[in-house]
Amino acid sequence: MADLPDWFAASVIKGLYGTELKTIQVDELGRLYAILRALYGTTQKDVQCDASGNLTLNVKAQDLAEVINRPKYGAHTTVLFNNYVNASSDTTLFSVSGKGIIYAMLVAVMGANVIDNDYVKYTFDGGTEISSPTILQGIQFNFTDVYEGDFSVCCYDNTNYRYAVRGFYGITFETSFVMKYTETYGRTPYVLARLFHALL
Repeated sequence: MADLPDWFAASVIKGLYGTELKTIQVDELGRLYAILRALYGTTQKDVQCDASGNLTLNVKAQDLAEVINRPKYGAHTTVLFNNYVNASSDTTLFSVSGKGIIYAMLVAVMGANVIDNDYVKYTFDGGTEISSPTILQGIQFNFTDVYEGDFSVCCYDNTNYRYAVRGFYGITFETSFVMKYTETYGRTPYVLARLFHALL
């Protein structure tokens, strides 16, 4: 160290490995390197990085109950219903089995008279059947934005008797999804329904 001032001092840093002291070394530029180790059960394993020196994490290997990797399940599938519904009763529009996600839903109704007290029912994973607000209530409470709740009214025409509701964006199900149309006037309106979803 003849090229350094006489008030400089060299120091040796040591670390304890078990009961033995080990000298900590640096490279030619004075940089300190460290090897990270982690326990796998009772065995020590080296923690490695990628080619850029970044540490990576395998999320799927963690002890988590559920992990969502990305908002994609599988190939897009469309379920259609085009028919007259039963008077004063429920008519099943969709019945899907499996684990999946709903991308969009549309139910359009065409009748010969006012039918705005009709509504839909839906069941996720065999649970409790849930009734939506009626089409008229959707208008009265201004459920016209798809993000306001489980459904929104996108068409309300009491002159030509045309109505439509939509919703359920991004809702997932684990075993099944069922939707029904409930007719309340004793009539048989024509219903055109679409369910856009994907199964895992």
